[in-house]
Amino acid sequence: MKSSILRKITRRFNKFRNPECKATTIRNSEVELEVEFTGTTSDFACCFDEHFIDYKYMLKDNFKMDFIIDGIKRISDDRFIVRYKKEV
Repeated sequence: MKSSILRKITRRFNKFRNPECKATTIRNSEVELEVEFTGTTSDFACCFDEHFIDYKYMLKDNFKMDFIIDGIKRISDDRFIVRYKKEV
């Protein structure tokens, strides 16, 4: 995925959600993207993933294609790695 667009998406996301939640791109390929989210200190409960879904919609709006959340890995109480894939 185009890095300049990802930087724009991440800056905009962080502008409105940091310090509650901050996104950082950690891996980017043509079909897959991994983003680290920090600051989200909720347990796996209702709505814990709302930031991940918001980021997915920002990807859709900017790349004009659908993405799915292919995996969520909890690293610690305040750190998650989310894998997005282009929907085929």
